[in-house]
Amino acid sequence: MLSNGVICVVDDDEDVRESIGAFFRSAGIPTEKFDGAEALLAWPGLASMRCLITDLHMPGMNGLDLQRELKRRGRVVPVILMSAYPTHDSREQAKALGVSFFATKPADPEVLLEQVEALHGK
Repeated sequence: MLSNGVICVVDDDEDVRESIGAFFRSAGIPTEKFDGAEALLAWPGLASMRCLITDLHMPGMNGLDLQRELKRRGRVVPVILMSAYPTHDSREQAKALGVSFFATKPADPEVLLEQVEALHGK
């Protein structure tokens, strides 16, 4: 799984980024962490991203806007969107944009790992 790519974690909350990143690394899955959508988009290794785990609500570009921009750039990867305050509207927008999974925060890292594995066929 993901033998030639990384999981990217985008969240403005450092504790969330570090927790998810540490969990995935302990499972042997390479990760890169970013404090915002703009930082991910500026990352020179963007082409190596194989899955994105991102927060919905962040300063600047939110998770839905990030998904729109990635699609605009032709970077279509599985996306797991997280929100502490999910709404019906945000879930519908995520679905319309092709988000693979919508997680309510605090997201269980084991559930996130299960989703990543399911999206990539282990």
